[in-house]
Amino acid sequence: MVDNSSSSHRTANTVSAQSSNPIAKPSPIYSTLKAYWIPLTLFLLFLFFQLIVLPNSFPPSHYDVLGIGRDSSVEQAKEAYEKLLSKWDSRAELPQTTEFIKIRYAFELLTNPLWKRDYDLFGIDEHIDVLEKMKRQYALESFSKITLPLLQIDSSDTQDHALNLISSEDFQSVFEDQRAWLIQVYSHGSDRCRKFLNYWKRIGTLLGEVANTGIVELGESMLASYLAEKKSMGQPFFRNGLPSLVAFPRGCRSSQCLVRYEGELSVDAVTRLVCYDHT
Repeated sequence: MVDNSSSSHRTANTVSAQSSNPIAKPSPIYSTLKAYWIPLTLFLLFLFFQLIVLPNSFPPSHYDVLGIGRDSSVEQAKEAYEKLLSKWDSRAELPQTTEFIKIRYAFELLTNPLWKRDYDLFGIDEHIDVLEKMKRQYALESFSKITLPLLQIDSSDTQDHALNLISSEDFQSVFEDQRAWLIQVYSHGSDRCRKFLNYWKRIGTLLGEVANTGIVELGESMLASYLAEKKSMGQPFFRNGLPSLVAFPRGCRSSQCLVRYEGELSVDAVTRLVCYDHT
């Protein structure tokens, strides 16, 4: 015979125990963290990458050396250097020789309008070898012993009107001719371009019957960017600096089929490229 009173008593005890020990509900903060922990983790990793990894992956820019922003003008670069100079003159603060060379180099580069333009738009810094040479040369000297300026400016006129300068407005006319084109991306502020100029004139003469030649100056920034390579973030650059040569083979009508010349900048090598490979 079943003892109903005993069974009822156990059931009552179970219900009583359950009611006296309810299951604890998670807090709202815990629920929110649980729901969003993946995107929160990704966001924190993104911040770490942007604030720690990236700044330490690249050397400081010349703007950083002067303590000014990347959008600073020539005048602002001069003012920043003059402030540092006043500290040095008053002996309130004296720079290490290597530090002074970096600061002086940045000042000279960023106060030359053409050098600054090329550096700002395309990261071109073709005097960097001078910076390294000066560091070695004056490593054991006081900064006051350094001969200034560090960089020499060639005042010769490089704006040769006999050259076929191509602007953004007339670039489309390049494709109306069925012949191949060889284009030099050039800067009036570049010593390397200046030294290459006589070779370029000779190249133009030799190619006269088989291909057209023209020059795009970096001041034509939209057109120069079109002819440049692109970094992963979309910034235009010239892998081997200036001058940079690009060839449009016969029938080529866009940057998708242009050929970048990366060989020796000699008359024979360049003309061979156009005559035998792209006509």
